[in-house]
Amino acid sequence: MENIQVPIDQEELVRIRRRLHMYPELKWDLPMTAALVKEELERAGIPYVADAYGPNTIVATINPHLAGFTIGLRGDMDALPIEENNLDKPYRSRHEGVMHACGHDAHTAMLLGAAKALYAIRDQLACRVKLLFQPCEEGRPSGASVMCSHGVMKDIDCILMCHVNCGDAVHVISCCAGVTNASSVAFKISLRGRSAHVAAPRAGVDALAAGVKVYNGIQLLLSREVDPFDTCVMSVCTLHAGTSVSVNAEECVLEGSLRCLKDGTMTWARERLERLVRLTAEESGVGWELAWSGDPLPIAYNDPVLYQAFLTSARRVVGPERVKRLLPSPGGEDFAYYEREKPGLLFGLGMRNPEKGACHPAHTRDWDIDEDALSTGVKVFVQFVVDHMHGIDGLTLPAKEAAHG
Repeated sequence: MENIQVPIDQEELVRIRRRLHMYPELKWDLPMTAALVKEELERAGIPYVADAYGPNTIVATINPHLAGFTIGLRGDMDALPIEENNLDKPYRSRHEGVMHACGHDAHTAMLLGAAKALYAIRDQLACRVKLLFQPCEEGRPSGASVMCSHGVMKDIDCILMCHVNCGDAVHVISCCAGVTNASSVAFKISLRGRSAHVAAPRAGVDALAAGVKVYNGIQLLLSREVDPFDTCVMSVCTLHAGTSVSVNAEECVLEGSLRCLKDGTMTWARERLERLVRLTAEESGVGWELAWSGDPLPIAYNDPVLYQAFLTSARRVVGPERVKRLLPSPGGEDFAYYEREKPGLLFGLGMRNPEKGACHPAHTRDWDIDEDALSTGVKVFVQFVVDHMHGIDGLTLPAKEAAHG
């Protein structure tokens, strides 16, 4: 480990995070967010390229002249279509119906903090660092997949990301080797019947009744056909049918998502859902269509060698007692696309502090974080770079081969 003093400005991290939280933006449409990131990088004198890997993508580089070992750090920038409920917070969202309810404001602030800290000690670093500010983690097409398709990973040897959470106490780091996040894909089931007066149901075909059969069939196959030690989440999240209390439903639409921790389970589940819909539609006499949101988001996988290297750095920052094992999550994470290209690692950072109201689940209206941990995230990023700027022994196997080979 190199003995390098690194400047980190906690007040500035809070300022940036709150500014991002007040003006959240969705998916690829991030003009204010991208402008803030570029302004902060320019003020610090850090070179970057914008829009080279997709709209509103920003990639900053520390030591671009060094062609040896290159470490990538990634932060996502987009928010969620959720109305915030933190009425007592002066930095609550000013954009109606949009909120940073998953911590991406913290991710962006920490990545900017890491960029500034690393730039300040650039002459003491023996490696190049590329910082990826990514749009559209929460939507499709995935920002990570687009950036990868434009070649962002070609000169990166390994890549890290941090995801904040309010499950772990503030400053607690969580990580593991192997699978961290599920493969996921959304579905839309459309059933078409024939309307009839409610007093003469035999004259029509009730699409809602068929939809209920499909819904119940999903619950049955999950409870009776999936290995209890496997993970297969198949959730119907919306169901829309009918327009009147006196006419049966001519159409029923069910939408939801499918999440699995094994590729084989995902393949089976997609085929099984289609068979369920087809057979139920035939039995009920309705027309049917099953549409997928696209190819499933890949499984996210932490490279084992990178994990061991990361543990050393994380323990130096927070102490061994504050580093815990990260359990695999059914939640999707498009960081998996980077990991298909090169070894990657996702780690969690605890932000839970009930005294500050930071105790609610992500993707909910009351989400908030303990901002004291922002500097911890920056320190972990910087410590990893300092510890491993000369390379990582044994880091040769692409993550996708290790996961699925």
